Amino acid sequence: MNNPVIKTIPRITMVMAGDEEGGLEKHVVELSNGLAERGYAVSVIAHAKYQQRLSKDIQFLAVDLSKSRRNPLILWQLYQAIKKSQPDVLHVQANKAVSMVAPLLKWLNIPSVATLHNKKNKLKAFLQFDRIITVSQQVAAQFEQQGDVRVVLNGVAIDTLSSGFAKPEKSSQTIQALAIGRLVTAKGFDILIDAWQGINATLKIVGDGPDYQALAQQIQELGLQNKIELLGHRADIPALLAQSDVFIISSRNEGGPYTLAEALLTKTPVLSTNVGMVAEVLPQALICEADNVTALHELLTTYLSDMPTLNSLTQPVYQFTQDHLSFNAMLDNTIAVYQELGLSVLKQGTPQ
Repeated sequence: MNNPVIKTIPRITMVMAGDEEGGLEKHVVELSNGLAERGYAVSVIAHAKYQQRLSKDIQFLAVDLSKSRRNPLILWQLYQAIKKSQPDVLHVQANKAVSMVAPLLKWLNIPSVATLHNKKNKLKAFLQFDRIITVSQQVAAQFEQQGDVRVVLNGVAIDTLSSGFAKPEKSSQTIQALAIGRLVTAKGFDILIDAWQGINATLKIVGDGPDYQALAQQIQELGLQNKIELLGHRADIPALLAQSDVFIISSRNEGGPYTLAEALLTKTPVLSTNVGMVAEVLPQALICEADNVTALHELLTTYLSDMPTLNSLTQPVYQFTQDHLSFNAMLDNTIAVYQELGLSVLKQGTPQ
């Protein structure tokens, strides 16, 4: 751990409990780095594995919160780390970390924010925080009293996606579709594969996860080997999006999702199940019921056979995406929540 902080500018302490690789971890790392770049003092309390992905300007306090949320020793280490970071605002990310920090708030006396990234059954711990951030209106609707709830849509860096990735000239008339996500039940790739039967298009699914073998077997059993390809983990997502005619979200359950913004920022039209912030971004005509093979198949059939209509319906969405789903928009909206709790707002680029 670093030495205690000498506070000269507003400090934000971020807490994350996971040790996985997904949207939550991406969000916390990028948000923390973005706040540091804006000139805020930032501390991150998380598993040691994430330190190398954070800016050197960030104070990192390694605490492994991936184990039991009721472990007294881990809770004591968490409390000590929060105190050591001396935050002006404490920002706790996702359900597990929120449940661990909530009992400590009465001893901390620090303005606090909790972010809920997805639908959850147990929300009592979130109500103990001064502000709640949700990543969509759908997630926010779980709270009966919404006076302290703020919706901040997930955003991605425009320059890393759109620069230099113009849509290439197609060498084939076959529609090329892309789906991205961790290969887990929540992402609904099994539904997507079922729904792809009879679809005159090719599909590439990018991602790793525990369902890889089951999905590969499903593709084989349905005789879709020539239409669906599992690509595994890939680092060239912008290039893959640029090569695709359409992006598919088939999730059963979702918070953001980040991939919606990534696709639209590369001007790739999207067809999606009704999850997360999708209904706040896409026209209703491009959305179907989640966890419903028939509904997804009908959506795919309708628009993959009529790409001009799909492109026409999506055109107005691209400007909305630039304005509201960029990384800077997400950062501005998050800082605005901190400002409600008394944090001083710095000018962008203020040196630390």
